[in-house]
Amino acid sequence: MLPVKTKRDARSLDHATLEEMRRLAVSRVLGGESQVSVGEGLQVHPDTVNKWMRRYRADGKDGLASTKAPGPPTKLTDKQLKVLRRLIVGKEPRQLNFGPALWSLPVIGDLIECLFGVVLHTSTISRMLHRLGITPQRPTRRAFQRDELEIRHWIESEFPAVVREARRMQATLLFLDETGVHEDAAVGTTWGQRGRTPIVETSGLRRRVNAISAISPRGRMWFRCYKGNLNAQRFTLFLEGLLHDLSKPLVIVMDRHPAHRAASVRRFLQANRARMRVHYLPGYAPELNPDEHVWTMLKSMFRRAPLRAGEDFDGVVHETLESIRQDRAAVRKFFEHPEVAYVKAALKW
Repeated sequence: MLPVKTKRDARSLDHATLEEMRRLAVSRVLGGESQVSVGEGLQVHPDTVNKWMRRYRADGKDGLASTKAPGPPTKLTDKQLKVLRRLIVGKEPRQLNFGPALWSLPVIGDLIECLFGVVLHTSTISRMLHRLGITPQRPTRRAFQRDELEIRHWIESEFPAVVREARRMQATLLFLDETGVHEDAAVGTTWGQRGRTPIVETSGLRRRVNAISAISPRGRMWFRCYKGNLNAQRFTLFLEGLLHDLSKPLVIVMDRHPAHRAASVRRFLQANRARMRVHYLPGYAPELNPDEHVWTMLKSMFRRAPLRAGEDFDGVVHETLESIRQDRAAVRKFFEHPEVAYVKAALKW
């Protein structure tokens, strides 16, 4: 005895399969089969086949296409959504007296309830934000002491004057910066089984090595590693090394680190004024220095490949910086970052 075929609920099928079933059913009915036999063959109710045929006769093949259910209507009007987007993108919660510095779904829910008197679930808020083009992102730290007018003046007036000075002197333009590399810095992310945090074995030591570097828009790089904090003596030695390696005059752009402005450094610069000029970036604006991206690349390499047992930390840092120095194309790309686009604009490259 043959088993009795049970009718399937077509609504349980995915859209692509269901759409193909509609087209197949219509094709078989148009070919002369009855709607009952077609329904039995596809294991759907004859009324379902009848509904597909009515849609085909009314709208043709377009009537068989799958459509996504519109879902429940939104509880916020288009005008309210525009207001919400403007507040989230343009301000932080502290500016609206909401306490924390970061937007979270509960905080946004409180804002919606305060502004519009509407209570929404966090999942609803998440979907709504994605429709508005707002996604969770890791913010960039930016000091509140920074002076935006000073930064604009640097980009529009001061740095173009620096470029003109470098061309007048036929000098090499350099950007200079320093950093510290910690052996116990956080590692990057990796794939692993859900619910089980992967383990990466490291030395467990907390060694640190500092480095100073200078890069040019042409892709050249100079660096030096050292122990201890940067002081006037170490900085002067690095400047002497630059003067030794380069025959052309130098125009150096750097931040206002105390060692950069020490009395002994100022005397050294005055004594070598014919070959070296320095200019200082606006305060609290490290993103204006392309040399910052040297450290970003260096530290990302250590996040991807932490040191193994027995490796020489100082030596690995030096070798990594040397590999960056030899890759002139990578150094040139540091000047492609949007935040330092002003450099190439002033150079007219």
